[in-house]
Amino acid sequence: MQVKDVEKKVDTLLIEKKRLIDREKIIEMRVKKVKVAELEEEKAHRDEQNKYFKLKNKELKVAKAVKEHELYMINKVLENMIEKSIEQRFEEIEVEEVRANCQAEIDAQMKNKGKGVEGSVNAERSIVLSTDPESPILNPVPISVV
Repeated sequence: MQVKDVEKKVDTLLIEKKRLIDREKIIEMRVKKVKVAELEEEKAHRDEQNKYFKLKNKELKVAKAVKEHELYMINKVLENMIEKSIEQRFEEIEVEEVRANCQAEIDAQMKNKGKGVEGSVNAERSIVLSTDPESPILNPVPISVV
């Protein structure tokens, strides 16, 4: 009788084991389906984001083209008003700034030179920079020595 009870228990355990294995397989398949669904959902979300960014990129390109055209037109209007190219006027302004800086340095040097000599006549040099607007090169020309 004990052997039969043990055999019944073994059979019951084998049946239980088979049922658990089947249940494990079912759960494993459900987990795989859920993971696949999550991945597909994530892919769909990223596809939507990509579409959005592509559209946004097109919008930005159009806006950039409009701005570039506006700047081009503004430059043309300015060139018409000043009767020179923008680049030429920029160069003239840069030359004026360099000349002003050089003159400021010369003035500062002359001022410091005058402070260093006590009781004697200050020697000063007047330097006039070339004002030829056609020449982008700075041409200092000494005029007189006092």
